[in-house]
Amino acid sequence: MRIIISQQDKKLIAEFHHGKIVDKYIIDKAEEFLGAVDRFIRKSRIKLKFFNKVRLEFHDTGILTERVIRAIILGLSFSQN
Repeated sequence: MRIIISQQDKKLIAEFHHGKIVDKYIIDKAEEFLGAVDRFIRKSRIKLKFFNKVRLEFHDTGILTERVIRAIILGLSFSQN
């Protein structure tokens, strides 16, 4: 699984790539990333375990945005146990 986070103006774009599934979500701030993850999981019907080995890519984002999203991914990997 691969997640690409990019920023355009004040909006964040989160692209989820899992096999042939590609979903794009536009969010206002990094804290809303968890909501995008929830929507992607429900829509694509994948298991949370795929977030354990996720590849994150950040394009034109700030350090705070990157840290918040990394913390959310880390929290998801702990919640699986």
